[in-house]
Amino acid sequence: VPLLPAHVNPVSPGLSGESAANSYEFAIRQQLKSRTVQVSRSTDCPRFDLILLSLGSGGHVASLYPNHPVLEEESQWVACVSKDGSCESVTLTLPVINAAANVTIVASGLDTARPFMDTMVGRKPIRSHPAQMVLPRDGNLVWFADASAASLFLRANEPDATSATDS
Repeated sequence: VPLLPAHVNPVSPGLSGESAANSYEFAIRQQLKSRTVQVSRSTDCPRFDLILLSLGSGGHVASLYPNHPVLEEESQWVACVSKDGSCESVTLTLPVINAAANVTIVASGLDTARPFMDTMVGRKPIRSHPAQMVLPRDGNLVWFADASAASLFLRANEPDATSATDS
């Protein structure tokens, strides 16, 4: 895909998580100011053409972890997240993700089978599966899942498979 270098803003390495998040959000705001990125019709968030995410084995997408306070963030576009006090990561917040024109989530591998099934069926509390909170307001959501990630769905269609999905 031909991209102009000015359209690519990496997260700054070597900075603290909070500083990197602030720097990244500033870069996005500059892209809105220069009209490189458009503003969402329904929010003041940037409207990216595409956001590509992957489903993690714990039901997370981006660095939006189950029951984490950042799931409630509404004013920041970028946040620094620390899971269990270990390493920090920088993530787009749900308002930005949900303002995108297209969001794609990839579920791959057997370790994502349970979170994929729970997300698709919606049997768990929504904050425990952040992927359920990805709902583009004026855009499209597309999932891609390999056979391993979809294995619980595949087994649910086999005879005597009810116990595989009830646990």
